[in-house]
Amino acid sequence: MDSTVQDNGSSGPPASQPPYNALGGKDTDSNHGNHGNDGNHGKHGNDDKETGNMDSREKMKKNITVFRGISIVVGTVIGTGIFITPNSITRSVGAPATSLLVWLAGGAIAAIGGMTFCELGSMIPLSGAEVTYLRKIYGPVYGFLAVWLLHFLMGGMRRAIGVLSFSAYFWSLFYSNTEEGVNWFLDKGVCLLYLFLVATLTAFKPTLLLKVIMLFTASKIVAMATIIVCGVMWLAKGQTEHIAVGFNDTNHDVRSWADAWNGVIWSYSGWHQICTVASEVQNPQRNVPIIVISSVAIVTALYMLTITSYHVVLPLSTIIQEIPIASEFGTVTMGTAGRIILALFVVCSSLGNLMCTFLTESRYIHAGAAEGLLPGPLELVSRQFKTPLVSVIYLTFNCAVFVLVGRLDDLIGSASFTVFPFYVLCSIGVLVMRYRAPDLPRSYRVPLICPILFILFGVFVFVSQFLGDAWLSSLVWVLVLLCGVPIYYLVIQDVTGCVRSPLRKVSAAVKGFLGDKLNCD
Repeated sequence: MDSTVQDNGSSGPPASQPPYNALGGKDTDSNHGNHGNDGNHGKHGNDDKETGNMDSREKMKKNITVFRGISIVVGTVIGTGIFITPNSITRSVGAPATSLLVWLAGGAIAAIGGMTFCELGSMIPLSGAEVTYLRKIYGPVYGFLAVWLLHFLMGGMRRAIGVLSFSAYFWSLFYSNTEEGVNWFLDKGVCLLYLFLVATLTAFKPTLLLKVIMLFTASKIVAMATIIVCGVMWLAKGQTEHIAVGFNDTNHDVRSWADAWNGVIWSYSGWHQICTVASEVQNPQRNVPIIVISSVAIVTALYMLTITSYHVVLPLSTIIQEIPIASEFGTVTMGTAGRIILALFVVCSSLGNLMCTFLTESRYIHAGAAEGLLPGPLELVSRQFKTPLVSVIYLTFNCAVFVLVGRLDDLIGSASFTVFPFYVLCSIGVLVMRYRAPDLPRSYRVPLICPILFILFGVFVFVSQFLGDAWLSSLVWVLVLLCGVPIYYLVIQDVTGCVRSPLRKVSAAVKGFLGDKLNCD
């Protein structure tokens, strides 16, 4: 699915060059602290044209049609979440009907967020999504914080979720109870082997990687279709006793719903993916809203049918266990063969999803380095394979750490929690730009109730994390985010005037060493 994006050289993140790379990147200006148009907080995406400097993203080939765009978004959103998170969501809310409402609410929130981002995309039709929007509306420090936290520090963590999801279903091919049957060292060994395989393809065989992605993309749809058909057949037999539980035993303590919202947010993540490559969409002002709204509607319908099928076939006592739910569903409906078939489909789905996201994440990190926001060696590109080799290596080891020490539910919670502050800032940005630049061309104007509701939901999600058991880890991530502020001003802007020079020397030495050893420029 992402071959459409990658074939023409896009990497998703913003590509404009700042004047300074204090960590060893390109240096295009001699004025300290001047970050060009992004430094002017009131400027928007057309400022580059007004100064005669066309943003490099505007030169990209526009070959993403509406159909291709919908394929990209649907293919990105439907990953492993629908096969991993139903357990924790149901465990948090306590009842089948309540679980369905939470999933439906997740679709509504994704639609509201998508429509909100559509206005931003129509105003600023440039690649980069939240990173670009934050830079253009608020200034470069906000874009840096997004790159710093979401990609440099947590990019590997989000990829680790895909690796651990693969592991859960891989072992269900061989064990009916994966919690008891799998040795920890063997499990982690397989996870790392799988991770290094994906990293190798990303670094040295990107064309083959794209072909494999397209091959595996269909497996997730086949898996969901199989689950939905079996659920319909179960209903046709009149077997409704499990879902008939309805709202009974609903957990009324919303403070304990944090895991439910985290699971839903993770499962719907990617609804704004088309805004990441907006500069490559044909007629983006018209087509981006169509793509986002259509994609969210398709995903929500598929999710609701799949979750309903889970609750029709499986009892509540089974769903709330930490088991691969699709494999258990296959066992109940089709026996051992069904468990193996569905597990195999989900394994293929997780393979394709990790390959796709690993490829794009490595490009995010490379682009951040090329912009001077991340260490300079990360922008090195292999002379032979034309891939961001050092970024791939860094992402691989970052991911490996989280694979070894992380629990799946905890990683999903952290990944969902940390992204929402940036989504909320982007939603506030819609209101800011309505006031600051009311005459800026917008082919799509979202009803103001949408960003307001999305902001309120984001604040609720943020606060709820501190009311549950995960408050300490949430606090740690907030502190890590805030650490990015002094790093930006001391290192990137070099307000003291004494940091950039020694760091540039160290970075240049490391960059030269890695360039020689890895045959990179």
